[in-house]
Formats: sequence, structure tokens, C-alpha cells
Amino acid sequence: MPGFKIGGCAMEINISIVDDEKVMTDMLVSYLARFEQEPDIKDVHFKINIYSDGLDFLASYPANADIVLMDIDMPRLDGMKAAEKLRAMDEYETIIFVTNLSQIAVKGYEVGVQDFLVKPVSYPNFAAKIRRALERLENVRDEKIQVSVGDGVKILSRRTIKYIEVMKHDIIYHTINGDVRTYGSLKRVEAILGKGFIRCNSCYLVNLAYVDEVGTTTVTIGNEQLAMSRHRRKEFMQAMADYYGGRI
Repeated sequence: MPGFKIGGCAMEINISIVDDEKVMTDMLVSYLARFEQEPDIKDVHFKINIYSDGLDFLASYPANADIVLMDIDMPRLDGMKAAEKLRAMDEYETIIFVTNLSQIAVKGYEVGVQDFLVKPVSYPNFAAKIRRALERLENVRDEKIQVSVGDGVKILSRRTIKYIEVMKHDIIYHTINGDVRTYGSLKRVEAILGKGFIRCNSCYLVNLAYVDEVGTTTVTIGNEQLAMSRHRRKEFMQAMADYYGGRI
């Protein structure tokens, strides 16, 4: 197997360990250090944050965690409930349960947990799970964007965004899961989302994957029609041709 690099370049991976047992957290930290030295792992460094329970972890969010190693049986807020709350904020966070409750761990798949490790955790099993998590991370890391919502944040997938609308100083993300309202400029959102998104006028940034029809003065997305600016129509049609021609 060739040297593993996220996105083909050196990368720092943020790991959150959520466990109330110091012996276990110390072991996981040592396993991560050992994994960094594997011969097929190149230029991958783990930045580790440790939390004693689910409440502490969620209170610190966003911790920019790429992978969460979480115990189930913890005081105040158990891992199952913490995972459910986390999943409501971020549908792409990679969560791995680390627990001696194997039967309960399987139920974690219902709240979007990707994998689980049963205590006592052996290094070979741990390394296999981390390797799988890194492979998943390589596929989804570029899909996530972070949006400020009130006093917190919401993590959105680019693939779920149908279009973005600017209304005065507000930015509204119209997604397949509902609308998310934040603030900022459409120009900045356009720079973050990049290819596959293009304006049809000064107020709308459209995900080309959701365009059903382009008329002379409108763009149809589902049952909604967005106004098409005359001076943007040529650029929009070229972007559509490039998108469906596989050039973007």
C-alpha cells in the first residue's frame, strides 16, 4: 500500500478522545503515536484533544475534530446521547465508539456512528479502524463547510445545498434538509464552495446538480424558480455544459 496522505499532501488530523477513564485515554494516545510511525503512513500527524464526558466535548464544539473516539458509559451525558447530539450538528463527523458494551455499541449505527472498538482494545484492531476512518476522511473532508448559526455552528455538506440566497445582510442556505440562515457575503460563500456552484443573478448562488431547467429568464430547482440575470445567462449556460460534460 502506498504512503497514506489525506488529499495527497501532508495533513494534521484532529482527534477527540471522549472517555472518563485515564488509563484508556492514555492507551489511545499511545496507540495514535504508534500509528503515526507505521511505514505506510507518511506526513499524517494527529492533534489530540481529551474530554472526560460527552457534555465537556459538546460544550467545546466546534473542536474541528475529524475523528471522535468516544466511550459509551460516561457520567452526565453518555456516548450514545452525545453522538446523537453531535450528529445533529455535523452529519459527516467520523465517530468510533470505544466501549466494553459491544451489544449497545452496535446500536450506535442508528445515530450515525461509523465504527466501534470493544475493550480491551488491541493495537492491530485499533490500527485497522483508524486506517478505515482516514480513508473515509479523505473522501468527505472537502464536502464539509462550517456555518455560524446564532451562538453556535452548523456543519453542512456541499452535496445537500440546493442554492444560496442573499437577503440584505443574511445568507440563506437552502438545503434538502431545510433552510439555514446565517450572515456574511455571497462572494465569500462562492469562494468557499468553488466549482459546481454558479450565480444566476446577484442574489442567488446555484448548485448545478439541482438545476432541473434553464429558461430565458429563470432557473428551475424543484418547484422553485429563480430569476436569471440576462448578463449572467451565457456564463451560467457554459458552466452547465462544463458540469455535465465532466469538465468541473
